[in-house]
Amino acid sequence: MNKSVATIVIENINTASVFKKYKIDFSIHGNMLLSQACEEKNTNLKHILKDLKAVNDKVYYLKDYNSWKLDFLIDFLVNIQHEYKEENILLLKEYGEKVAAIYGEEYEELIEINLLILKVADSILEHMKNEERIIFPYIKKLIEANTKKIVTNTSNSPLNRPIDIIEDDHQKVSKTFKKISELTNNYKMPENACISFKVLYLKLQQFEELLNNHIHIENNILFPKAKKLEQSLIMLS
Repeated sequence: MNKSVATIVIENINTASVFKKYKIDFSIHGNMLLSQACEEKNTNLKHILKDLKAVNDKVYYLKDYNSWKLDFLIDFLVNIQHEYKEENILLLKEYGEKVAAIYGEEYEELIEINLLILKVADSILEHMKNEERIIFPYIKKLIEANTKKIVTNTSNSPLNRPIDIIEDDHQKVSKTFKKISELTNNYKMPENACISFKVLYLKLQQFEELLNNHIHIENNILFPKAKKLEQSLIMLS
């Protein structure tokens, strides 16, 4: 299959579970060809192709992000995913500190996990504010200009340098959660784990999954389409 990992997931979001199983990144390094990704992970290409073939081809509209209009996609990112991230990053901070304080001596990795959560929490919140304040309004302005066939000023476009910063943030946050995943042995809980311990690991796992999905939507669908739209408007002006 001579396609990039991101393209495969864009065409069928259900394939994300296969790449998750083989620990192949489809959000940050999604432009890598499947064959290259398998080589890098020392994974048998035939095994992955078999699993990909077995995945359900039916993609429900609510998960078919590539078919959504850009303004609807932005509203989804802000009202659903950003809201989830804002609420849950604060919850992760609370439980990270609580569980580290109680079990830190017995499970030393909890100390590092708590530090990683604290390190990344503020940057995630600031990152979302930058998107909502700068990137998303500009893309909506492009959509309006295209709909009304009017000339719009693209001279101070945030789809270049600011986007690079956003994508760099994505990479750093993704790397942090991969480290947390390693420290938790893929969120494997001790048998004697209390409710707080279980909540922390469950929330971390859910957050990483949504984070990868969010980054995939922005890096591989929203931003490329926005740049293409901007370019079409520049050519018309």
